Amino acid sequence: MSITLATRSELTMYSLPDWAFYPIAALAVTGMVAGALSTGSGPTRPREEILTDGILFEGDSLNAITVGNGLSVQVLTQDGETFARIAAVRGPLEGIQSAGAFFTLSPDELTALQGHRIRVRFRLRQADVDGAETTLLNFFVDGVGQNTWREAMPGSDFEDVILEFSPPRCEWAYGYIGAWPDSRPTRNNLDLALVELTALDQIEGCHSSTRG
Repeated sequence: MSITLATRSELTMYSLPDWAFYPIAALAVTGMVAGALSTGSGPTRPREEILTDGILFEGDSLNAITVGNGLSVQVLTQDGETFARIAAVRGPLEGIQSAGAFFTLSPDELTALQGHRIRVRFRLRQADVDGAETTLLNFFVDGVGQNTWREAMPGSDFEDVILEFSPPRCEWAYGYIGAWPDSRPTRNNLDLALVELTALDQIEGCHSSTRG
């Protein structure tokens, strides 16, 4: 079952300009991103494999998740299901901005995927304790800022949310797949069991990289 989505356009009037978002986020999470960049979805992979098979985080690879200021995460296993439980104590525009609880694309993955439209599948639910009724989701690359979060409403069981993105720039210096649950007290925990990124068609005007 898919979950209804709504673009969080109302964030625009309060957010930092897009050009300011990532320099500030990078300062906030420099140490954590360094580790995440080296992780990606595993060992170095050929470009064609990345384009054909995509990138998948589930099971043990959920440990690659990184959190910005104002969030925490635990990777748990219950009834044979492994998931990341993400908790938020503030919203994305309250304090230092970041990509939330996020997975970082490796340099090889960025080189392979840049210039393509992207599909991201999130498998998520409200946590059974203090479950979040809403969550924000995004795929951040160059030119994408805080005004582009999309809102989903998870249920009590794991369901898939599928988003498609057309990045505004052809070359990407960074890539983060992010989630940020509602930060209301007692309603601020989200369970994330899977994140899958798939390359779609090449964006018009972008030329496919031959490196990798």
